[in-house]
Amino acid sequence: MSSLTQVLENARGILFDMDGVLIDSEPIHEKAIVALTAELGDPLTEHATLNSFKGAPERDMAERLRKLYPSTTLTAEELVLRKIDLYAELFKEVTLIPGAKDFVEQSYAKSRRHGLTTSASRSTQQLTFETFGFSRYFDAIVTGEDISRGKPDPQPYLLTATKLGLDPQDCIVIEDSINGVRSGNAAGCTVIALTTTFPVGALQAAGAHFIVDGFDEIS
Repeated sequence: MSSLTQVLENARGILFDMDGVLIDSEPIHEKAIVALTAELGDPLTEHATLNSFKGAPERDMAERLRKLYPSTTLTAEELVLRKIDLYAELFKEVTLIPGAKDFVEQSYAKSRRHGLTTSASRSTQQLTFETFGFSRYFDAIVTGEDISRGKPDPQPYLLTATKLGLDPQDCIVIEDSINGVRSGNAAGCTVIALTTTFPVGALQAAGAHFIVDGFDEIS
């Protein structure tokens, strides 16, 4: 494996996850899920279960909640919409990941192609880009609504690379979740994992090629 510096220099495209990579939002998504499950019955507080939702599409979350709360009369679509509303109410608590915006700007100035590959809804992605001014730096966007198989399946990153007109092998994926690392790896991309959400050991086990604590290590 080449060094991280060499990989960055040779990359034609960078495919970014959003939550936990560009914005510090994973705790807010978790708060929204806890609030939603409180409305369904007992609030979900089991750490491993909450962690398992990270990096997965909203509809997968909703289907799992329907199984965990079989008495609910809400459809999966209604659960997704309610969770999106709860997250939007809490969005003022979301901040940028340190160094993320600077890295995106510097990378874009080097004429790299940028893609966003998020499991979040289109409305959540748009809220993020409008709030933090990311739109001009991205050439392709794939949300959870654009795919039929979510992370850890490779489809999300394969679709993003296709939209950019690039071979996945020419792309770097920057991820923070286990599901996301597995997805990028399976797509054939080089995966850089940030330790913003999961510990080093878990990211290594998922197949990350490089693991860093922050953007200062890759800028």
